[in-house]
Amino acid sequence: MKSLHLLAATLAIGLGLAGPALAQTAKPQLEKPDVTIAVGGKLALYYLPLNIADLKGFFREEGLNVTVADFQGGSKSVQAVVGGSADVLSSAYEHMINLQVLDQPLTTFVLQGRYPGFVLSVTPELAKDWKGVESLVGKNVGVTAPGSSTNKMIDLLMIRAGLKPSDVSIIGVGAGPSVLAAFRNGQIQAPVQADPASTLLVSEGLAEPKVDTRTLEGTQQVYGGPMPAASLSATTAFIEKNPKTVQALTNAMVKALHFIQTASNDEILDVLPADMMVGGDRKLYSQMLDRVRPAFSPDGRLSKEAVETTYEALKIYNPKVRDAKNVDLDATYTNAFVDKAGAGG
Repeated sequence: MKSLHLLAATLAIGLGLAGPALAQTAKPQLEKPDVTIAVGGKLALYYLPLNIADLKGFFREEGLNVTVADFQGGSKSVQAVVGGSADVLSSAYEHMINLQVLDQPLTTFVLQGRYPGFVLSVTPELAKDWKGVESLVGKNVGVTAPGSSTNKMIDLLMIRAGLKPSDVSIIGVGAGPSVLAAFRNGQIQAPVQADPASTLLVSEGLAEPKVDTRTLEGTQQVYGGPMPAASLSATTAFIEKNPKTVQALTNAMVKALHFIQTASNDEILDVLPADMMVGGDRKLYSQMLDRVRPAFSPDGRLSKEAVETTYEALKIYNPKVRDAKNVDLDATYTNAFVDKAGAGG
């Protein structure tokens, strides 16, 4: 962990010696300008900062040629990075702790979302006699992919209600149009999804929301504190070998986060191509942005409190994390690159 901070600090000093004029006109030569980022369900607004950085050309401005490889869910994208077919992971931060326990360490270097933004919805029939998550016993719950963060949210809700995760059947349904199709054909009775799927299900009268983590209050209800969401991460070896590349990725993401914070809904929607707006209803997407905008990180930093919330939540539903000795939370993230990006690096 200290090596990452030292590496970033050394890089900052070196660039500072070049003087302000040079810093404004020249980009550092990147160790690896061609980067593949694995993401699980990029149509979800959960990953809006990544998509904005890509579509607005912020990666290109930093000298990067980024390929976004889309997978069905977070667990699949994790496998791609661990297996070496992708360089960088766009996923929930919680995977970093899980992977450290499995001796496959990755480090988060910029945060996209400060709240998960997941919503547990149920059919109108289930909603009529809703008694809490115990009403889901014996039902099919749709998540992006088994083992993903959406899956872990329902696990946590079941355990906290005194139930077992196995009391429901988990069905992987992705994060786009497939969610609506699975709901319409009766394959699932309750999804845990991010927008746009969550709002589209409600707008079509297919589901009613019961647990909502698009706000701090809802997040605290489920996780017990601030729960970090999407992040960019890579193996520690990749970060140490490619610090300029990681800095460029971070710079682009910080630009994207600033754009989301300051742009109007229309300006954001103008960036998204039609095929990324599931259902194609621009007015509805504007309403979604109003709901999810608070969930995005304002600056890309990951707080110690959020990291500890994640760890405590994981210990509830992941016995490997609960039983692990000497978990090094500091090694799962660094704010060094974000700090430098915020200083104009």
